[in-house]
Amino acid sequence: MLKKLIMVAIFLRATTSFAYDHKALSLEEKVGQLLLVHFSGEEVSEEAKKLVCEVKVGGIIYFSWANGLNSTSQVRALSEDLQKLSTIPLWIAVDQEGGVVGSLKEGFTEFAGNKALAMTGDTLLAKEVAFCIGKELRSVGINMNFAPVVDVNVNPKNPTIGLRSFGETADEVAVFGKEMLDGYHAAHVFTTLKHFPGHGDVLVDSHDRLPIVNKSRKELEQVELLPFAKLSSLTDAIMTAHILVPALDETKCATLSSSILGYLRHEIGFPGLIISDSLIMKGALAGGISVEESAIQALEAGCDLLILGGKLFHSCEQCELFFSDIKSVHQAIVQAVKQGRLSEARIDESVERSLRKKEQYLASLIKPFSVDEEAHRTVAQKVAKQALKHTAKDPVVLQGKKIGLFAPSILQKNLSKLSFFREGSSQISFFCQMSPSQEEIEESTKRALDADVLFVCSYNAWKNSSQILWIESLMSMGKPVVLWVTRDPLDATLFPVAAETVLLHSPTFFSLQAARDLYLQISEGS
Repeated sequence: MLKKLIMVAIFLRATTSFAYDHKALSLEEKVGQLLLVHFSGEEVSEEAKKLVCEVKVGGIIYFSWANGLNSTSQVRALSEDLQKLSTIPLWIAVDQEGGVVGSLKEGFTEFAGNKALAMTGDTLLAKEVAFCIGKELRSVGINMNFAPVVDVNVNPKNPTIGLRSFGETADEVAVFGKEMLDGYHAAHVFTTLKHFPGHGDVLVDSHDRLPIVNKSRKELEQVELLPFAKLSSLTDAIMTAHILVPALDETKCATLSSSILGYLRHEIGFPGLIISDSLIMKGALAGGISVEESAIQALEAGCDLLILGGKLFHSCEQCELFFSDIKSVHQAIVQAVKQGRLSEARIDESVERSLRKKEQYLASLIKPFSVDEEAHRTVAQKVAKQALKHTAKDPVVLQGKKIGLFAPSILQKNLSKLSFFREGSSQISFFCQMSPSQEEIEESTKRALDADVLFVCSYNAWKNSSQILWIESLMSMGKPVVLWVTRDPLDATLFPVAAETVLLHSPTFFSLQAARDLYLQISEGS
């Protein structure tokens, strides 16, 4: 099947001409092609029209908070209407990693993420998941995915990667990363390895601050850099990280560093597109530079496409970049070329790389894949089930017992879809904030008095002291406790008194369902 798909893609590419030459574009049009932006609206808005028709942006990024993304038909119509506006086909991009990072939910299959896939031990299952995700993207007109993540999660207290990584070793990450690339490419979806040179051993989130990775070049090449080196010839793009790596550049974060991106180009030999992570993240604006200046420095360093999507955080104020902000960045880059700071040859190089990839992925009218929703659900259920890790220090007897289910409210929507136990069994439920208040802690223990067995869900409690206190208060009641660790496995080490522990490696619906099914089986057998 995969071989047949590849042959079809080669044939279509060979028989389709791409009409856009970067030499025929004005400087303003070329600069527009380097920008990947977002807008607000479930339909094409006036802002979107101006971004595509006036700025001539190269691509649009979808976000659930900005674009609705509430059904496959809505997303498909949005993609089609956007493409009609542009004389050069648009990149239409999304973060659809699976697991905790996925913009597409309603009408789409929610697969467990990379850590869960690695826990199955089945590399071919990873390829199958990527193929399924890719088919769903293509079916709604999305051609670029910011995936897969190949950061090596060296630090278990990593605030931003965690379950998004396949694991703690470079070889495991590279093996599973390759399979994901193959799966996406079989679905004819543009792939993006991220986040170069490796975001897996940091203590702060680059959305908020500039992380630092203090390792020697040799250490980096043995761990963080290794997946990128092994997979660089197989991916379409590599996304940069806003991290400071003194062994490679003592002053500039990777996105803005010609030394670090030069290493990627010349030492690793990567020929594809280098895409910046969003330039409105604080890691890219460290030192107080503007978004405009960050964009110019990123191009100087060697980035080809610049992401200007997402939200911008300044103290307690939160805002998006709007058309006027994007226009300002565009004009700043144009002026940098006209004033000689950036050469037009540097712009041409990036535009040509992007147009070549657009020829490969967008010029040929490949018929969208049909999506077998039931088959995709079956794959998702298989991953979720095989990723579970269950340990029982003191097995809990469930037969005839009243169950208490306690969880952070972020899990409420998915848990509420589940009938937790068989008809006729008794259950109480309580959902609290991610950081439970004292009142919620007291109310939880009050509710728990009526239960015989407590099922307690943690959600990265290791970085939330009040959630730890909440769980400890429930465990101190002397009742049997089954702990469901829905995110980072580190939580399991915090609560050793739990009678039973289940590591889900994903908070998605099918992972919660798999954990529920495990206890349905246990209750029937007890």
